[in-house]
Amino acid sequence: MGIESLGQSRHDLTPINPSAIKGEPGTGFEKRSNKGPFECGNCEYFDSTAGACDQWDMKTKSKQPRLEDGRPSVSWDDCCEYVERLGKPHDQK
Repeated sequence: MGIESLGQSRHDLTPINPSAIKGEPGTGFEKRSNKGPFECGNCEYFDSTAGACDQWDMKTKSKQPRLEDGRPSVSWDDCCEYVERLGKPHDQK
């Protein structure tokens, strides 16, 4: 039983272009992304002492290398879709 049972045929589906997906699936994480104010170094979840991310989704979904405490290892100039800028209200990204 395929999608035909739902009244759709394959030609009705929009194909996903894998080259259009940016960053790590699930987090959007990008190494050395040059995103300016949206880099890890400007994010409230970045632990600069350890070079780690404390954001829950990154800690549970990211496939980046892990530190001994289990947090993903990230650099100042990396970025992900969960960046929360330091000193900015959450609705002013």
